[in-house]
This record gives sequence, structure tokens and C-alpha cells, in this order.
Amino acid sequence: MQKEHITESTNGNPIGVFIKQNMMKNVLVALVLMLSFSSCEDYFEPKLTNERTEDQLLANANFVEGLLTFGYRSMPSSYEGFDGDFLDVATDNAISNQIASDLTRMLAIDGFYTSFNNPLNIWSARYDELKNVNKFIEVGLDGTVVYLKSDETLDETFRNRLRGEAYFLRAWMHFDLLRRYGGVDTSGQLMGIPLVTTSLDITGELNLTRNTYAECVQQIVDDIDEALAAGLLDEYTGDDEVLGDNNIGRPTTVACRALKSRVLLYAASPSFGTSTYAQAAQAAKDVIDQMGATLPDIYNVNNISNTFFNNDVNDELILRRVSGANNGDNAVETRNFPPSHLGSGRCNPTQNLVDAFPMANGYPIGDAMSGYDEDNMYVDRDPRFYMTVIHNGQTFKGQTIETFVGGNNTPGAPGVTVENATRTGYYLRKWVSSSANLVPGNIVRDQHYNAVFRKVEMFLNFAEAANEANGPDDVTYGMSAREAIAEVRRRAGIASGGSDDYLASITSREEMRDLIKNERRIELCFEGHRFFDLRRWDDNLNEPVSGITITNNAGTLNYQRTAIVTPSFKDYMIYGPLPFNELLKTGGDLTQNQGW
Repeated sequence: MQKEHITESTNGNPIGVFIKQNMMKNVLVALVLMLSFSSCEDYFEPKLTNERTEDQLLANANFVEGLLTFGYRSMPSSYEGFDGDFLDVATDNAISNQIASDLTRMLAIDGFYTSFNNPLNIWSARYDELKNVNKFIEVGLDGTVVYLKSDETLDETFRNRLRGEAYFLRAWMHFDLLRRYGGVDTSGQLMGIPLVTTSLDITGELNLTRNTYAECVQQIVDDIDEALAAGLLDEYTGDDEVLGDNNIGRPTTVACRALKSRVLLYAASPSFGTSTYAQAAQAAKDVIDQMGATLPDIYNVNNISNTFFNNDVNDELILRRVSGANNGDNAVETRNFPPSHLGSGRCNPTQNLVDAFPMANGYPIGDAMSGYDEDNMYVDRDPRFYMTVIHNGQTFKGQTIETFVGGNNTPGAPGVTVENATRTGYYLRKWVSSSANLVPGNIVRDQHYNAVFRKVEMFLNFAEAANEANGPDDVTYGMSAREAIAEVRRRAGIASGGSDDYLASITSREEMRDLIKNERRIELCFEGHRFFDLRRWDDNLNEPVSGITITNNAGTLNYQRTAIVTPSFKDYMIYGPLPFNELLKTGGDLTQNQGW
């Protein structure tokens, strides 16, 4: 998989990037753009190729559209967007068996994570993309450029759709920057990032300054509203080239509202507090009202790959991007299959995450009503557990996986070394395809997607915001926080066929808050949320990370929880660092967050 700022390869499915009839032309345009905009100086004034003037190039509809196409690089095409690691590796959800990986060292080594060395740094890439989208807005939407010469009405429809895409992308880019770099600066003010809404020119001074966090949120919301007022559809269906299902993966009105929901929830959170939970609750409810108050029943523990993980048109997806060629790929399997299936076993869920999953009856494992047995810790758990984690004794692709000492997936077994074995006692199940095969001579690939927004996130967003605004049972928005979280747990299979007695037992805002946070953790794990959630909540970043060591004594399995690492994050690291080299460029006009 590529890093999340690299252009996604085409695969016959436009995934919101290419129009079939212009695909090859746009590929060439994108290549020219990438070459033209790569250096620091070129950020402000792209070099013109083939001795053509800017006016000549901008008269070419394909070139102009390519400016917008370039902006799609900002949307990740892989959950493993960090040199092959999931972002969860920098949290208590998982660790990597690649102990020298950036996220592993970021978590464990004091002093590794700095403004000089930030594995999450995307500053230059996002501002490069912003420059191109702003240029497109300036030259591509006034009617001067004709995209479809054969049909004037369809050309206007197409232009309106492009307008919606452009403003959505600009909102997304600013948000992506804001969640990584927004924070309290050295003056004690809550600051965001420099807002850029015009294409910069080299004649301007290099004096970018940070807008306040609240100003950034307002600009993002304004751009989302502009996108909604343009020509985006609720969904792309049918065979039409401009509005048909070959455009699935482009932003829709639902995706716009989903982005607004996430932005306002972040802004209302304890670490920021610039918008209200009431605003965040309403934004999330707007999405639910549009898409329906029932989550699709796609969670099938026996067939999860086909029904969800590798089905890129399932009803759970609000916006996604697809990676791989027409016949898919197997990069995620190569990295994460257990070694007995020829994978590298890279991402290892922690015992912390395993313990977060409740029992099938909905009670946390620490509750006396749960029925949890430490000696049979994998029995009768939340169905989502079996769809997320491969544990000792679980059957995967026809093989019983053994992670006890001396088992078939621990060092010493055929093909298993410390480099490809689990460090926690667990392997990753989520997102890997059970149809894929890595056996030489019988290689099988499968499709993979990255869900930028899922429907369940909107229910979780609403539950969190509504609970904080008015408590668990207030129905000001036509739904209560309890009802939203009940739907999440119903779809998951909690208390299947019966009542969710644990949920019913929760009465206070504080108890509901803890449940919502846990539901968010297990529903959205390995999707890039927990790293940012812990920081916006100002929760503990240094929860000791543990695994399980299992020994087999004459057929009796003994389980011993083992400490692996205690993270080394500092309190100020709830906010990320602005890149040191960017601070140098501005001569002090760009302020740093406190502590960095």
C-alpha cells in the first residue's frame, strides 16, 4: 500500500478520480502536475512545460480538470497509510512486529516524536494539493472552460459537480491539516493552521500565519455548505458518464454532511471546545436523517470478507477509495496474514483491545453479570471480536491458529521467526481477505478499499454529542444517545435475540460516555480514529500496552498477561507539532504548539 499522500492507482473503477473517457489524458496531466509542483519553490509558481504559457495550458479542459484530480491525493487509499502500519500502532490498540517502524518508535522511544521527526507530517503535501484545488476553483468554474463540448446542458451539470468536489476537497484538506496541527500555541491561544483559499504566487511574501482554530472550523463548514449548494448527488447510480455509478467514490451530499459531523464533533471535544455539542449532534443527525436510522446488517462473522471487508459497494460505506488493479491486490494480506499463511503477521492487536470487547450479552468482561472466564477468555464474546482479532484456537482459512508457545504461529514453527510472529499473542483479522492466497503458483488477490466515512461513525458521533449536550435519553433531535448506541450494538449482534440489559442499566451521562467511547474504540479500530480520539478527549495516551503468553501444559492452556511497552507520550502531545522547517521559512510568523 502507498502512503496516504501518494496518488492512488487506477483500476478500472474511477473511485472518484477519473472519468473514463478522459482517463489517459488525465493521467498524463497528473504526471505533469506532479513533476511541476514537487519542489519547495514550485509550490508558489508551477513551471510550465513544453514552452507553453499558463494561459495556453489553462485553455485545455483536461489540464484544468487535472488540477482538481491532483487534489484527490489527499484522500487516503489505504488504512495502512504509515509505511505499512495502521495508525492504531501508535495507540494502545495494537503494536507492530516491525520494532524499527516509525510508529513503533513514536510510541515507545522518548524523544523520537519531534517537530523535526513526525511520522504523521503531511504539511507540504496537503498545501501542495490545496494550491491546485484553489487554482481549479479560480479558473475552472466560471464557464470559460468547456468540459463537454457536445452538450451544453450536460457541460453545466458536470461543472456543477466539479464545483461540489472542489469545495469538498478543500474542506477535507483543511480538516486533515487541522486535526494534525491544531493546538494551543506558545502564546497560549488555541490556533489552527494557515487557511489557504487562493492559489499562492511566488511574488507573495512567505509569511503564512495560523488562523485561530475557530476560524478554521468556520472556513471548513462554509466550504462544505458551498459543496452542498453545488451539483453533488445524494448517490451515483445508473450508466450516465457524468452522474452514473462509474463515479462511486466521489463525494456526495451524504459525504459532505459526514465531514461536517466529524469536524464539529472534534471542535466540540475537550481539547478544543470551539463549537457546541448541540451543533455536533445536529450535524450527525442530519446524516442519519438522510441515510436512515437503521444500520445495514453486513456483519457476518462467517463471511465477513465478502459481505464487508472486501465488498466496496456495501451499504455501510458513505465514501471510500479503492486500491489495487482491476483484479485487486494482496498487500494487506502479505503484511498481516499469520506466518503459517505466508504473511508477515505485522499488525498485532493488544490484550488491551481484546479486553475492550464485551461479552455477547453486552456486559463488559469486568462486570459480575458478564459470565467472563479468564481461562476461557475467547468464549461467548461480542461477535465483532471474532471479526477483528485472530486469537489462539481460531480457525482462519481452514487452519486452526496456534499462538501458544510452540504453536504453529510462534517462533520455531516452520517459516515462523521473531520477525514475522506476533508480539501480543494475536494477529489481525479485520480488513484481510479470507479469499486471498499467498501460496506461490496459486496467488489470489482481492479488492480492498479505505472507507473515509462509514455510516456507523455517524451513529457514534451522534451518540457522543447528544449525550454530552443533553444526557442519555433526551430526544431533542428526534433520537436519543441511548437509541443511537443501541442501534450500533444491535447491528453488532449484542444480546442477539434478547434485550441489551447492560445498556438498559446505564443511567448517567458519565456511564454513557464511557460506553460510547468503548463502542467507538471497537467499532472503528484499525480505521485511523483512536489516535485522534484519545487526543481530542484529552484521555490517557500512556496506557501500558499488554499481550498474552499462552503455555500448553499437557493439553491445558495457561494464560499469562504480559507487559510489552509503556508509551512515552508527553501531556502536550495531545496536539501535534508544526514542522520545524516550515517555522524557519516564515521567520517567526508561524507559531509552534506548546511543548514542541
